[in-house]
Amino acid sequence: MGIQEELEKYNIIPDPLKDQFFLKDEKMVDEIVRFADLSKDDIVLEIGAGTGVLTKELAKRAGKVIAFEIDRKFKPFLEKLPSNVEVYYEDAWNYVQLHGKYRKRKEYNKVISNLPYSFIEPFLHNLTFLEYDKVILLVPLKFLKKIEGNEVFASFFKAKVLLEVPKDKFYPVPRTNSVVIDLVKLDDPVKTKNLGLFLRQYMYQHEGQLVKNSLMEGIIKYKRLVYSKKVTKNEARMIIQEKEIDKNLLESHPKSPEIYKIVEERFTG
Repeated sequence: MGIQEELEKYNIIPDPLKDQFFLKDEKMVDEIVRFADLSKDDIVLEIGAGTGVLTKELAKRAGKVIAFEIDRKFKPFLEKLPSNVEVYYEDAWNYVQLHGKYRKRKEYNKVISNLPYSFIEPFLHNLTFLEYDKVILLVPLKFLKKIEGNEVFASFFKAKVLLEVPKDKFYPVPRTNSVVIDLVKLDDPVKTKNLGLFLRQYMYQHEGQLVKNSLMEGIIKYKRLVYSKKVTKNEARMIIQEKEIDKNLLESHPKSPEIYKIVEERFTG
């Protein structure tokens, strides 16, 4: 029985406004799971479990799957899943956000999901703060371009395209084609001695500070970690001054893509 027939059996009508598009190609589901390179040591987070087609396959290979589905109408599908799957019928943001109620017991090491479109960007921003082994996502093609052009995302990971998924592989059919991507973390800038990348990451992860302060602190920390060298605040300020960065950018929070480009250009090499 196909996904459309399964949904009709339970009188479920997918809501495109809630990003309810279901991959109906079983071979592609198998491919996504294969890309995840799972073992029984892995704990997988899946957001937007829907009918549980992907969830079930993940459960066969992983030690545990933590699945979130905010729409309870899919419960008839999800309550049939194996015992190594925990299903939560609530907004997954409570789980993945930095200070959420689940934060102290974060346990997943891999994220494998067909993410709801509205969830992708905030989730990727959150990933810049988290440790993980692998993130495999099925996303609309137009969002891939957004990832590639985002200066913040480019400071932490690159999107490696693993599989192209035509829109007719979904039910209902969305407006755009999709891709399966592997969010590959950039090499540790401390290990690669990449000051420009270190400062871009530090700047974003301290976005509550003014750029001049996060750059100053970042330089001091980088010199200590990489060269075991002590740099004073005045010395760090002199290094920043030599880069001739616009004062307005230095006196603001790091919200402009321009500051990431400038830091990359002037602190690399």
